[in-house]
Amino acid sequence: MKKSKTKSIILTLILHSFIILGVGHGIGIMGIIDIASIPNLIDDYGFTLSGEFNDKIMSIGFISLIGKVLLIISIFLKSEFYKRILEIVGILLLWVSVYFLSSGNWSFNSVYEIAFWTSIPFLISSLNSIFLIFRKHQ
Repeated sequence: MKKSKTKSIILTLILHSFIILGVGHGIGIMGIIDIASIPNLIDDYGFTLSGEFNDKIMSIGFISLIGKVLLIISIFLKSEFYKRILEIVGILLLWVSVYFLSSGNWSFNSVYEIAFWTSIPFLISSLNSIFLIFRKHQ
């Protein structure tokens, strides 16, 4: 059972990394935004979750990066209590990032709609992971 939960968490991480985003004059994937948010932390970083999509994308990437790091750490922990806490918090942070990726004016800007529709596989996988986390018989 533990292997299936670990596989589900890894699948959740991968699917979240492939959420398609409209950035700049093209498209990108969430995994690249996660990596791009690291140098932003060092330079002039202003954490904001308001404004236009392009204004808040690095903040969303930072939230996503923290969630993914917590999930990766949880895979290697021995303590079931701390493992479960990091798994839940990690998935919640990824859900928060999807919320901010898709909460905007869909009729004005299609980047929110694209992010939502491409996040559906992640949402399904994360629900499966949450089910396996809370399952009693592990």
